[in-house]
Amino acid sequence: MVNVVRSTNKNIKDFNLKEWAVADVEHYGREVDWKIKKYVFAAQENGEIVGTLKMKVQAGLVEVQTIIVSSGKRSKGIGKALMKQAEEIAKKSGAHKIYLITGTNWKARKFYESLGYKKVGELPKHYVKHDFIGYCKFL
Repeated sequence: MVNVVRSTNKNIKDFNLKEWAVADVEHYGREVDWKIKKYVFAAQENGEIVGTLKMKVQAGLVEVQTIIVSSGKRSKGIGKALMKQAEEIAKKSGAHKIYLITGTNWKARKFYESLGYKKVGELPKHYVKHDFIGYCKFL
């Protein structure tokens, strides 16, 4: 009989290192470096933060986790500057794609589409039971 017990990352680390290496070869034909690099950017104007972006790079993929621009500073190029920085880091990291999600009815959709991001999927009743859309851009 199998017992499922609560554990910790420390307790499962050796098992995962061994088995994920096998799974990587099975699925990708080679071992993959799954280390995560996180980046945080702040757009400033006169020393004041007017926008932020958080992203992570992992296995050739970049996820824009959050981007927000001050409500009084939108449509002034701040978000575009933050996304440009994310894309530059992505390219330097050797990433092949950037992805993100946004609310189905959010104004940000048009913003991402204007930067060349394409809709790739829908996430119905996602965060707080609201519908979201996935976007990506190949580099």
